[in-house]
Formats: sequence, structure tokens, C-alpha cells
Amino acid sequence: MDASDYLLLPTVNQGEREIDWRTGIASAGPTMNAQTDYALGLGYGVTAHWFTEVAVHYGHRQGAALQFKDVAWENILQLAESGEWPVDVGIAFEVEHSQGSQDQMDVTAGPLLQKEFGRVQANFNILVTHVIEGTEPATTRVHFQGQLKYRLSEPFEFGIQAFGNLSSCCATWASYPDQVHRIGPVALGKLKFARERSLSYNAAFLFGTTRSSPDHTLRFQIEYEF
Repeated sequence: MDASDYLLLPTVNQGEREIDWRTGIASAGPTMNAQTDYALGLGYGVTAHWFTEVAVHYGHRQGAALQFKDVAWENILQLAESGEWPVDVGIAFEVEHSQGSQDQMDVTAGPLLQKEFGRVQANFNILVTHVIEGTEPATTRVHFQGQLKYRLSEPFEFGIQAFGNLSSCCATWASYPDQVHRIGPVALGKLKFARERSLSYNAAFLFGTTRSSPDHTLRFQIEYEF
């Protein structure tokens, strides 16, 4: 689990460049230590339907020093124009190389779904990660992301976010107490500047619902788009 995990969106803006900073602080839970994770990404909307980003991840666990964790290459494919289908659909594809093991490669893919109901926007993503590590048997992990938000105004929107991991380190499907689930309120918005530049923010306070989840997670994300 990465405390700085964030919601992936299925929409792409061609030509848009962004610098993305993410931080997550997770308290200790019944079966886990406190942790802090950071990520810095640089992304670009290559076409009207393809966004790509390269990000580096750092983090530390309770009692340990800050460490470089991995580098990831993330891609979003938007399958149709926004509003063309009843539900906006995208595909996420990410390759992540772990610093902890020269042989470990995580490949993640899955659908990104978004639906508008007036001023309410609903998102739900299912992501499947295939973990490959040398000659060891590959493992598969299933995650989900969800958000329900109300568009009060572009500078300020609010809602609920949820993140879940249905797997354990050794099993694709774990029993509920061994899964990681976090849910809580989120505040987000976008501030626009001259020359088509903007600053987006996204902050959430999440509560763990299982013994394998951190009791509380504070996550924050800032994107500078230009």
C-alpha cells in the first residue's frame, strides 16, 4: 500500500503538461507501522486520447530513513470524447520498477469509469497489478478507487474518496480483515491563471476500516498544469 495513492481520471487534455506532487501520511494500524510516501511526476497529453507520465516514489516507514522506492511509467487512454458515451471510459496502464529488487516489475492495468449527474461526478476504477520478480511465481493483486464529488465551484469541490486493496502480499483474494480499505472526505479544486496555466489541488482524510489498514491517512496532491 502507498499512502500517496491518488484517483486516476479517464479524461485527457491534448498538449497539457503537468508537474504532479503527491504526499501521503498514514498512521499505524493494528497490524502495520506508520508510513509516509511521496511522489513527483512529470506528465504530458500527447494526443486527445493519450496521457503519459513518469514519476518517482520515495517513502519511509516508522523507525526507518527516507528511501527511494521506485520509478513508474503511467499511461491513460481515453476511449471516447467526454459525454459521447453514457459513461466516460478510459484505460490505465502502468509499469513500475522497484528499487528494492532489480528483478521486480509491477504491471498494472484496468478500466477507469466516470459519470456526471448534474453537479455530481462519480468515478470508479478497477486496477489489476501483475507482480513479476525474477524466477519467483508471479502474483496478481486487485485494487479499486472510487470518488463521489459535488461541483460547488471550480475552485472548491468536495466529496468522498475510497481506496481498497482486495489482495494480500501472497493471495489475489484475501479475507476482508486482511484487505486494506480507506474511505473519507475530500476537498479539491482548480485555480486558473493567465496563459492557460492552472493549479489543481486534492486533499483527503481517510479512515481505515480493517485491521490491515492504517487507522488514518492524510493525502495531498498538487498539480501545476501549463
